[in-house]
Amino acid sequence: MPLLFSILFAISNAAQAAPEEFPVPSWLRVVPVSDKMIINGIPSRVQHFEAYKKVDELLEFYQKQWNDSTSETPGYRTAQVAPWHIISRLDGSYLYTVQVQQDGAFSIRGYLAIADLKAMKNTLKNGKVVPRMSGSEIINDVTSFDPGKKGRTLMLVNRYSATSNSSFYRNYYLERGWAAIMDTSSEEAFILVFRKQKEETHLVINSIQGSTQIVMNIIEGI
Repeated sequence: MPLLFSILFAISNAAQAAPEEFPVPSWLRVVPVSDKMIINGIPSRVQHFEAYKKVDELLEFYQKQWNDSTSETPGYRTAQVAPWHIISRLDGSYLYTVQVQQDGAFSIRGYLAIADLKAMKNTLKNGKVVPRMSGSEIINDVTSFDPGKKGRTLMLVNRYSATSNSSFYRNYYLERGWAAIMDTSSEEAFILVFRKQKEETHLVINSIQGSTQIVMNIIEGI
């Protein structure tokens, strides 16, 4: 799930008891993904959508919906992380974000998210340390909750080789009593799976254009 939501506003201290429902046009088909996800450290409610429209039509809807005519600046911010277009609005301590991309010539798809910025500090404080080589950067971090199971998916990048990264993670988990369930490689790409009691860690490590990308999937309660 390529969720790229980011904070496009300074965090507001304004009090707000609960978020308002996400405004949607009548032609947008919306399906809940999760009422409890953590995206880059921010507790969020996420919905998926599809429609037979163009990206500009959806962006125009939210620009009109969120436009603040009493201010010199609009009541929203926009960004683009190809192929995604993002528009966000901060209302009290809640950040409303639309992430959309064109899906063929006549349709769009994407995500709606309401992020609770007020709860972000506690979430970050209580989060587990992510094992990574020095200088690694976390690009994306999404935690989802299912009955009896918790999943966390991260994407990291660094300048070390894929081989060095695979050695780091192999040593890290084996030295801490994890069992190796899978350990395969092919042309500078590695797939590693480790298990300890009711927790598994899946790693896909690839060399991409002079850097290495690590996708880590941590599953608890399996």
